[in-house]
Amino acid sequence: MSGNSKSPWKILIVDDEEEVHIVTRMVLKGLEFRDKPLELISAHTAEEAFDICERQRDIAVALVDVVLERDDAGLTFVRAVRDKLHDKLMRVILRTGQPGQAPEARVVIDYDINDYKEKVDLTSQKLITSVIAAIRSYADLLTIADLNRELEQKVADRTRALNDANLKLRSYIAKLESDHAAGGRMQQRLLPDQDRRFGDYTFSSRLFSSMSLSGDFLDYYEIDDQHIGFYIADVSGHGIGSAIVTVLLKNFMDTYLELYKEEGVDLVLRPLDLASRINSELLRENLGKYLTIFLGVLDTNSGRIDYCNCGQFPYPMRIAGGRQETLEESGTPVGLFSAPDFIEAGTVLPEGGSLLIISDGILEFMKEGSIEEKQQKLLTLFGEHEPDIGDALQKLGLAMPAALPDDITLLLVRREVPLGAR
Repeated sequence: MSGNSKSPWKILIVDDEEEVHIVTRMVLKGLEFRDKPLELISAHTAEEAFDICERQRDIAVALVDVVLERDDAGLTFVRAVRDKLHDKLMRVILRTGQPGQAPEARVVIDYDINDYKEKVDLTSQKLITSVIAAIRSYADLLTIADLNRELEQKVADRTRALNDANLKLRSYIAKLESDHAAGGRMQQRLLPDQDRRFGDYTFSSRLFSSMSLSGDFLDYYEIDDQHIGFYIADVSGHGIGSAIVTVLLKNFMDTYLELYKEEGVDLVLRPLDLASRINSELLRENLGKYLTIFLGVLDTNSGRIDYCNCGQFPYPMRIAGGRQETLEESGTPVGLFSAPDFIEAGTVLPEGGSLLIISDGILEFMKEGSIEEKQQKLLTLFGEHEPDIGDALQKLGLAMPAALPDDITLLLVRREVPLGAR
C-alpha cells in the first residue's frame, strides 16, 4: 500500500495456486485508481474467501478461480456472496484454466459474474485493464448506492414529516368536524318550526344538508296581524363560510322585523327594498359570498303574495285547482352587484292553493334531463292536486334521502279551505 491516507480499493484474489497469487500481486503492485491504492487480499479456498467477504463488506473486486477445493467451488462462492451476503456491489472476474469446466455462456447467464477470463489469455496488461474497469464499475455503483441511500433517507424523512402532518391534519379535521357538527346543530336551532300555522295558512319546510353546515336557509315569521314574511335562500359555496352568511341573513331579517315592530320602519313589508338593503349589507361585509333568495310577504286577508325573486331557481310553483304555473319573474342574485337588477312581482294564493319553492340542490339530485326538462318534470309531479309536505317529499324521492350532492330545501305555503266552505 502506498502512503496515500485514503481507504484503498480492496482486491480479493481467490485461487488455490500460490503462484497465481504471487504473479497477480506483482502485476498489480503500486497500481492506483482515482488517487487511491489497491489492497490485495488472498484466499486459497472458497470457504476462506466467503469468511473474508463476510467480515469485510467493502471488497471492490474479486478475482475468482472456478476450480478450488471442488470443481464448482468458485461458482458456489459467487452465489453465496450474492444470495447469502446480499452483496450486489462487489465486481467478480472469473478466471479459469479449464474453460470446459465452466463454459462462459452458461456461467454468465446462471451467475452474477461481471467478467470471464481464461488464464492463458490473461496477460499483465489485460489483467490491469480488467481490474481497473471493475474498480470503476464498483465506484460508480457505490456512488449510485450512496445517492439511493440519500434519496431513501430523504424519502423516509419526508414520509415521517408527512405522517406527522397527516396526524396533525386528522386531529384538526376531527376537531373541525366536531366544531362543524356543533355549528350545524346551532344552525338548525335558527330554523323555524317545520310546520307552522298562521290562521288559514300553513307553512311547512324541510332542509336536507349535504354537510354538517348548510348554505341553504329559510324562515317564516309574523310581521303583524295581516302579514306573514318568508324567504328561502341559497348561499354560494359550501361549508363554514356559506353557513356564516346564513346566520348574518337571519340576523339582518330579525333586525328589520324588530325595527318594524318597535319603530314602524316598514322595510320588511317591501320585498324589493328589503332585497336591496340585504345586497348593500353583504357587499359591505365583503365576505366574497353571494346568495339567491326568494323574499315574500303574504297578505293573510286577500291571499296576495308580493315577492322579489333574486335568482332563485327552479322557479317557484303556484299550484291551485289542478293547475300549476311557475313564477318566472326573477332578478340578479344578492351580494354580487352594487347596482343589482331586482324585480318585484305578485301572485294570489286562492283557497286550497299552494306555493312550492325548492332550492337548486334538487336539480343535482334529479339525475336525468336538462335544467329545463327538470323544471318541467317538477311541474308535472305537482299538477294533479295541491300537495302537502309529505306528498312533496315522496314525489321528489326525499322521504328518506341518502347522501346528497348539494343542500336541498323545500318551502310549502298552503292556504287551507275554511271548514265552512268545504
